[in-house]
Parts: sequence; structure tokens; C-alpha cells
Amino acid sequence: MDASAKHVVIVGGPEETEELLAMVIDDGEAIPLFESLAEAEAFLASTGDFGAHWRAREVSPKELVALLDYQGEEVEYVALSPPPEHLEGGMEVEVIPREALTALLSRQIPAEPTQHNRSIWRRLFGR
Repeated sequence: MDASAKHVVIVGGPEETEELLAMVIDDGEAIPLFESLAEAEAFLASTGDFGAHWRAREVSPKELVALLDYQGEEVEYVALSPPPEHLEGGMEVEVIPREALTALLSRQIPAEPTQHNRSIWRRLFGR
């Protein structure tokens, strides 16, 4: 993972407060992470009506770390570019532990005060 690259997550949901999409995998849940908006939108389109409450959002590495840290231990994994759900025969998904990804990205980006990290979350989700 490159600390200068943009990453794409899926945010939204049926509730008033936006959240990160989590998908069910064999070992629990994973946050899907994509390399492009087009890839994330193709994934969302494959979910049918479910995808209507969600949207792809491009985030910087710093924002991604803040979002993944906010998840705490609720979601243990990140799914790297999962394929659209309409593929038959099940889908193989490459996953990485959420904590490993945040540690890797955190080492690659300059450290900033914790207060700034909270402001990123507030900017993204209005909290």
C-alpha cells in the first residue's frame, strides 16, 4: 500500500448517520477497500437495491487510517478489491487484518496530533 495513493471505501447506510460498509466473510466481517471509484461502484451495483443507501468515497491514507481506527474491534478485516457479488460460484476475497493495514499506513504517513485525526472523522461524517 502506497501512503500517497487514494483509496476508496463505501459509506452510507439506511440509518441517518453514515458508516463504513462491512461485508460478511468466513472469519467474520471485512470492510471492502478499492483502488478506484469505478471498481467500488461496480461492486455496489452488483448488490441491487441494497446499494441504494451506500456510495463510494475516495479517501486519503490519513483519512483511511482514521476511519479504520474508528471501527475499533467491531470489524477485524479489510477486503482488498472484492469482486462484484453477482459472480457465480462464490467469490474469493483477499483479506488483511484491519490492524495490520492501519499499522502499515501509519508508518508511511507523517504523524499528526490526535486532535487532527478527530477532525478528519468530523469532516467525513459530520461528527
